[in-house]
Amino acid sequence: MTGMKYETIKTIILTFLVLTSIVLTWGLWTYHPKYDVMQNDEYIQHISVSNTQVDTAMIVQPSQIFIHKNNAHYGMIEEEEINALLKEMKKWTFDDFENISTTIPKGNFLSFLHGRGKIEIVYPDDIPIDIYRAIFQIEDKGIKRVSFDRIIIPVEKQEDISVYFVSTNNRRVYKAVASNVSFAEIERLYDEKADKYPRYFAYNISETKSIFLPEKEVTLSRLQYYTDELDPDKFKEALFSDPSFVKKDLLTFGEEYTDGSRLMDVDFLQRLLLYVNPATQNTMNRTSEEDSNLIQRSIDFVNEHGGWTDMYHFAEWDHEERKVIFRLSMNNYPVFNDYGMSEIVQTWGDNEPIKYQRPLFRLEIPDRVSVPMKLLSGHEVIEKLQKIKGFKKELVNWITVGYELVKDPEREKIIILKPAWFYLYGGTWREVPMEELNKERGGNVNGLE
Repeated sequence: MTGMKYETIKTIILTFLVLTSIVLTWGLWTYHPKYDVMQNDEYIQHISVSNTQVDTAMIVQPSQIFIHKNNAHYGMIEEEEINALLKEMKKWTFDDFENISTTIPKGNFLSFLHGRGKIEIVYPDDIPIDIYRAIFQIEDKGIKRVSFDRIIIPVEKQEDISVYFVSTNNRRVYKAVASNVSFAEIERLYDEKADKYPRYFAYNISETKSIFLPEKEVTLSRLQYYTDELDPDKFKEALFSDPSFVKKDLLTFGEEYTDGSRLMDVDFLQRLLLYVNPATQNTMNRTSEEDSNLIQRSIDFVNEHGGWTDMYHFAEWDHEERKVIFRLSMNNYPVFNDYGMSEIVQTWGDNEPIKYQRPLFRLEIPDRVSVPMKLLSGHEVIEKLQKIKGFKKELVNWITVGYELVKDPEREKIIILKPAWFYLYGGTWREVPMEELNKERGGNVNGLE
């Protein structure tokens, strides 16, 4: 009897140990340590290159605004007045979008855009409707997966006005109803202010594309700035998933950081940072909705590490390459540079950037008094371009006044912004040549990308 009790007790103990072992094994298999996640979240929140956080409306700005009145064209160039108009439009509500593209014949497309009695807001590239939702109040939930590069506001006095969202590249036109519009403000802009703005003329590229240029000479100041260097170590902390594994090597004119997978190059000569993550997937199994969010994801990515160290505006994007470019802006004019010193560029995989290139400095204190410079009129610019050997008008995408960013050859910390004319030709930005061109030298033009 005693032996039976002993065997029973032994069996109970063994069963208990086996069950305990199973429970412990299950716990080990299913255990996910929380401290890693908490540590990573805490870490990301505190790594910031600067304290600047910007919203979408500050980054995605119009490149030009025109008022078409009485067969004349006027350009709004003052940043304060542009912001005032956009602020007014943010009070409006846009609804009931309707595709009316087929109702506008090809031959009437330009007159529809630039006809009298219209305000034309031009953006630098086709922008997805979801970005416009982040800037304006768009109530229509049904409009998706379309992009536009300008907004046309007819100056018609009525309670609710029709506003047109247009893609000039695709000849796509959507009509929307705008409510809560203060027509008095629009009328004041059109009737009282337009005539005081510089006059522009249309340079027709094709039957469906024209570029507006100023009738008279343009005066813009040459600027100089002291610069502040950005700390590469802060970018290392922000961009690598585990900075403790990152190895740093000194190069002849820079530094290289790597964790064996990702790479960050620092170029001391051009003061640029290049971050590459080749392990990131870039598959073709993406939805159009994911692609339409690419601009917003790019803005958010820079915001996450406080990377908007100067005023950058959205410049362009490539849907196929998943590439987004933001360009430095000064006094509402774009800034160009041969080496990319005025651009923040991102190329995306499925979930994070494959490549991220940006300047490693910020503009700080203006150096000396700015010097006004006179630039050519729009007519003179066209004359210069037409003298270039092999020039084809149909390859011109854009013409604009801007600044060329150059380093002061004698003072390392000084950046110079030189006013000039630029044109986008066959996908490459070039500076309009200022010297007198002859037939022999007609093709000698510097590319800027």
